[in-house]
Amino acid sequence: MNPVLALAPRLQRAAGHDGRTTTLLAVTAFAVSTALALSVVGGLLGFVERAAHPADAYQREYGSFYVTLATAALILLIVPVVTLAGAAARLGVARRDARLANLRLLGATPREVLGLTVVETALQGLVGAVAGSALYGLLLLVWSQVPFQGEPFTVGELWVGVPVLLLAWLAVPLVAVVSGMVSLRRVVVSPLGVAQRVQRPGLKAVRLLVALVGLGVFMALSALGGALGAALVAFLLGGLLVAFATMNAVGPWVVGRIGRIQLKHAKTPAQLLAARRLLDDPRAVWRVVGGLGLASFVAGCLAVVPVMATGVGNDPDMVMQMSDILTGALLTLGIAFLLAAASAGIAQAAQVLDRRREYALATLAGVPAELFDEVRRREVLVPVLYVSVGSAVAALVMFFPLFGYAAVTAPQGLLLLLGSLTVGTALVLGATESARPLLRRVLADTVVRAD
Repeated sequence: MNPVLALAPRLQRAAGHDGRTTTLLAVTAFAVSTALALSVVGGLLGFVERAAHPADAYQREYGSFYVTLATAALILLIVPVVTLAGAAARLGVARRDARLANLRLLGATPREVLGLTVVETALQGLVGAVAGSALYGLLLLVWSQVPFQGEPFTVGELWVGVPVLLLAWLAVPLVAVVSGMVSLRRVVVSPLGVAQRVQRPGLKAVRLLVALVGLGVFMALSALGGALGAALVAFLLGGLLVAFATMNAVGPWVVGRIGRIQLKHAKTPAQLLAARRLLDDPRAVWRVVGGLGLASFVAGCLAVVPVMATGVGNDPDMVMQMSDILTGALLTLGIAFLLAAASAGIAQAAQVLDRRREYALATLAGVPAELFDEVRRREVLVPVLYVSVGSAVAALVMFFPLFGYAAVTAPQGLLLLLGSLTVGTALVLGATESARPLLRRVLADTVVRAD
């Protein structure tokens, strides 16, 4: 490992300003995901503590129910958190793969290339996890102002403890390393193909089949819920996690289909270029819009909350319970959309850096900067609309066996869903626009780089 450790900082310096920008983006993404993950875990531990040591009759009666709701919120948010962390590890993957492929062609062994990736991504993950822990400490002051069960949590109740912090410092670099190693398959197996910029194989329709199977499993469990009782809650939560994973798997395939449809109907240069980008690299586009897809799925799941409020009446315990459920739903949605916006902005900036060579060649050929902006917007806007609406509808379909037509006809739930999708879409589009100054800086440099 000595040659690897000696070469790692040199490769980082050789990447120049773009490499430092990519590293900063990755660390920021790891920090945001760590801070929000610790916040959600802290909320769960706070409810567990109150259930174990109730302060009043209400906490004694309903403490375990709140723990179940907090667990559901954790499951709803853990996939977007891990997705953001994984996307952070793949930032600048095209440039990194090109550099590592050149090293492979010069004689570096697969083990050495693997070691370089592990060192780079693990260090980014560790720095991000430590920074995220500090951010979590600041957020405690915010979360401690939100009332639940009649009173807000104290900072001590929401503090996860040193062991959980150390676990996060271990888990985040591990996620970074695994994501980075997955991206190395082409470098190790076919470095010449990477160096020559050979396109990856297309995504298979089997991804859609996997998603449909996951959707069907959850709906079947939901339909049996009334017959099997509360013992099925664990299976439903597990099914929800599977549904998230399958949606993340089918997302890039859907983006590719959208690109194929747009390509057939393209009438302007911007429409044509946007469609080609969607079709050529749907995984990269999914990294921009996927966070919103997962957040919209959460919004669809939580749109059924107003349905649960029916029949509450004037019982003060039930009124408090439904108020807390609505507060928790709004918090979960807010965190999900913050993750989506962070993921979109960071991934968009990384795409600009990865396409530096393409931009330089196009600028030298006379392509105006305004066209790049229009292409970038079209590349994001159309998938955002498809993915956000489709994800929310999928969530409503999943919960249909539990709530029936009320899940799609309750006006409060539909208003909550529509408002959430509008705000979430605006956040994501705003985040992608944050990459515009970076694009202008890249366009100003017309030197065609080998990497």
